[in-house]
Amino acid sequence: MRNGQVTVASECCILWLELHTDMRRIGVAVLLTLFGLGGGTVFGQSLRVPFDFSQSEIGIDATLNGEPLYILFDTGVDPSIIDVQRAEALHLKIDRAGGGPVSGYGNTEQSTAFPTTIQRFAISGRKFGSFDALASDLSALSGKYGRRVDAFIGYSFLQDKIILVDYPRRTLYLLDRPSAAAAATKFCRTKWSAPMQLLEGENWPLIPQLRLGDAVVSATLDTGSSGSITLYEGALDMPGVRSALVQKGEVKSGGFQGEEKSKGYVFNKPVGFARFELPPGVAVTLRNVKGSSSNLANVGNKFFASMDLKMMLDYRHLTMTFFGDCR
Repeated sequence: MRNGQVTVASECCILWLELHTDMRRIGVAVLLTLFGLGGGTVFGQSLRVPFDFSQSEIGIDATLNGEPLYILFDTGVDPSIIDVQRAEALHLKIDRAGGGPVSGYGNTEQSTAFPTTIQRFAISGRKFGSFDALASDLSALSGKYGRRVDAFIGYSFLQDKIILVDYPRRTLYLLDRPSAAAAATKFCRTKWSAPMQLLEGENWPLIPQLRLGDAVVSATLDTGSSGSITLYEGALDMPGVRSALVQKGEVKSGGFQGEEKSKGYVFNKPVGFARFELPPGVAVTLRNVKGSSSNLANVGNKFFASMDLKMMLDYRHLTMTFFGDCR
């Protein structure tokens, strides 16, 4: 929260919410996208859970009050989001007086979001403490992805966690300590670590030096995005970026209020960060948002998966480590 504002962001859709609680006005912005599946193993205090990547999203099965919940692990959401009908069915306390109208991509009727708290949440039998969330109608997103989506689990849950996303093996680890990643990464020959910087006011991890040909920009790291790279308009002013884009038709993206079309491109120069790089030809979309010096792009799951990376996000100690060239 900053200046009375809570921002929730992830790349699938933009949502503006105004919450009126105790005479305070809370603005919420949301960008979301989706994922799928589960079945986990506990090693000591660490948890290993396979995830469904069929939609290029990190989806697992969880439970709430002992009832099944299909969730998205999304680094671009704060607080977490739960479907309002599921929240009611699971007897969560919903602050109806603190709700407000929601608008997003598409043209369907507005929905509303309400503050709530997710309690008795568990993954593969491992129980976790309570965390803040918003309850809103996720039926439009569920329809787009072909199954019911119950929740997007973001920073309000992740803020004291250490997670390892193993894209090659489609496995998510919740680790008790950073060294617990050794077993899953011991055959990786490339490693890069850096302090975790969070986008101010939004708690979204940043890749501070994303290379776009000869240009270098700061980009948000979004496991809630099924795409590769989304550029904001400000990135087009960086050296060589505009000339490297080759349009390849339109891309449809879904939101709380329906679908939005955006222009799709390929980038005909190498892209990468740190010790990792992809050759020319990476798929890129362009969003009609100016961006800022600290956020000119958004990087999603397809980008990391195409590099076969393993990515450890240590929110507890504010560090992130990437492993590549894994056998």
